[in-house]
Amino acid sequence: MKNNFKQNVVKEEEFDFYSARFLYHTLKTLSENKKNISIALSGGATPLPILSLLKDYELNWEYFNFFMVDERNVLTSNPSSNFGNIEKVFFKNINSFGYPMINENYSIEDCVINYEKLMCSKIALSKNCLPVFDLILLGIGDDGHTASLFPDTKGLNESEKMVIKNSVPQLNTDRITLTFPVLLNASKIIIFAKGSAKNEILKEIEIDKGNHYPIARIINSNVDTTCILGIN
Repeated sequence: MKNNFKQNVVKEEEFDFYSARFLYHTLKTLSENKKNISIALSGGATPLPILSLLKDYELNWEYFNFFMVDERNVLTSNPSSNFGNIEKVFFKNINSFGYPMINENYSIEDCVINYEKLMCSKIALSKNCLPVFDLILLGIGDDGHTASLFPDTKGLNESEKMVIKNSVPQLNTDRITLTFPVLLNASKIIIFAKGSAKNEILKEIEIDKGNHYPIARIINSNVDTTCILGIN
């Protein structure tokens, strides 16, 4: 693991509150320095209680623009929609913009193209013409995936595109996801991980035996990364 990777270990029962508080302080610091802040949020179950707590903190929410790290190929009204679930507990309670990846009027291929255009129009670009997110929130799957970049999928090798449709044979589905070039171009990353399976993955990466896990690309990068790990 690189020196710019930090790991904060807390008890599982304290995980949500600690994570929300940590995220609040991170966002507060960002809002003290700029007024157009770009955040990318991951889906899944882990961040929902954290975001539900975060919404009650006092921040200049109008400074923040929230994008999605990845999305399932379903409408936002579907119970499986990452954006839909986050909207219920978070977006509808704060004065910020949240941008879904899926639009029911377009194919998944067109949604990919449109989201890339949206990011480029809303987020400052670096010299390599990639958007620079102020903060990206990621998780870890039990198979070591992050975003919708799963083991043994073509998306792992994408080196140019910002957003892709990634076929995930093991789940028999397609996902939309940001790519590693975008994730690794972020100013800061926070990883939320909970449970013994995630702990074992992190331990393997620490001793250089877990570099096959997609999340290892983040942990071993030069990006300022903090992982909050909840275990008993």
